[in-house]
Amino acid sequence: MPVYAADPAMRKVMFTAPPELLGRLDATVDQLGANRSQLIREAIEMYLQTIRRQELRSQLEEGYRVQAARDLQISEAFRYADYEATVQHTPPYADLEANEW
Repeated sequence: MPVYAADPAMRKVMFTAPPELLGRLDATVDQLGANRSQLIREAIEMYLQTIRRQELRSQLEEGYRVQAARDLQISEAFRYADYEATVQHTPPYADLEANEW
């Protein structure tokens, strides 16, 4: 949690909010022992982090979609090698001792 109280670079901003929202804000401030500014700063930071995560997730999903055909080709190309490695290098269950599970 960043500390802003002594930061001279802090700027005051004004915003409007409905009375019901301010009431909930004040109740939460009282419950947490914080102040309005502190709680609003933290809420904005959390919201901006959430937006950034959503953007990154969307970029990853798009990348997966774009590369899906290539990834499928690679998977198909190595399917036999994966099968061969599994068959040749995985001991049968009957050969395993009970304490190896």
